[in-house]
Amino acid sequence: MLSEATSKYRNHYKAQFHRVTSKEAQSSQVKRALYAIADQVITPSQRVEVHSYIDEYTCCPPPIFILLITLVEISVFFYYFWSTPARKGEDIYTVCAGCYVNGHIGPLMFAPKLRVQAWRFGTYALLHAGLLHLMGNMVMQLLIGIPLEIVHKMWRIGPLYVMAVISGSLLQYSLDPKVYMVGASAGVYALITAHLANVLINWAEMPYRWVRLTVVCVFLTFDIGGAVFRRYFADECDTISHSAHLAGGITGFCFGVFILYNVVEHLWENIIKYLCLALYICFFVITIALTIYQEPDVKPIWDSAKCLE
Repeated sequence: MLSEATSKYRNHYKAQFHRVTSKEAQSSQVKRALYAIADQVITPSQRVEVHSYIDEYTCCPPPIFILLITLVEISVFFYYFWSTPARKGEDIYTVCAGCYVNGHIGPLMFAPKLRVQAWRFGTYALLHAGLLHLMGNMVMQLLIGIPLEIVHKMWRIGPLYVMAVISGSLLQYSLDPKVYMVGASAGVYALITAHLANVLINWAEMPYRWVRLTVVCVFLTFDIGGAVFRRYFADECDTISHSAHLAGGITGFCFGVFILYNVVEHLWENIIKYLCLALYICFFVITIALTIYQEPDVKPIWDSAKCLE
């Protein structure tokens, strides 16, 4: 049976449904476009149940964080690609533009031996290992991030994305201090699992919740399963920062449950919210501690004798 809060919520929005969805209420073409984008996380056919998503949105500020960070990441890639000669055998699809500048490690890439330059724990996300890597992350980032930001506003999505990027480098260094890192995959993973958190905290009001939950879980299962297979069965010397992806996913879900906008709050949702916050704080503090005391030349926990130093 529906809770009293949910019943009041539905009755309220049923009474205002025609007013909120009328052309007068959405007279701006930009506003209507943003409503259409927001529908990607709530589905148009169920607006009565979750219309507070759209009703709460005011266009001030506009959903600029995901657009800006995407533009910066693309600009950084092409700036370094055009200003730094590619090394032998590299082209635009495989070159890590900005990773090495004038024969030295670039100022943005995360390099274990340069961990004292703390900014690298975040700026590595601005670099990508080729155009394919860049475009894959940017497409996912825009498709998932913009609808989430329209609904939850940039002061929720921005910190979530940044914390995911930092957590990604912290965990990766803690577990495998020899890996050099580039790419915004930790932030992208956070957006994906933030959508999962969005479904959880709005479970009673979320249409097609089981479909959404299944799609995200299937994607994560295949992606993480594929990473484990490649690492332990196909290529023991795989240096892709899978731990950073995992940290991004943890951040998106745990921090997302706490920070994302909840349509109708229930007691059990509040309990889960603060539990997730506590778990994430513990996770973040532990990775910071490990990073401080971990030396760059320490043997990775999954090191293999087949891999060259």
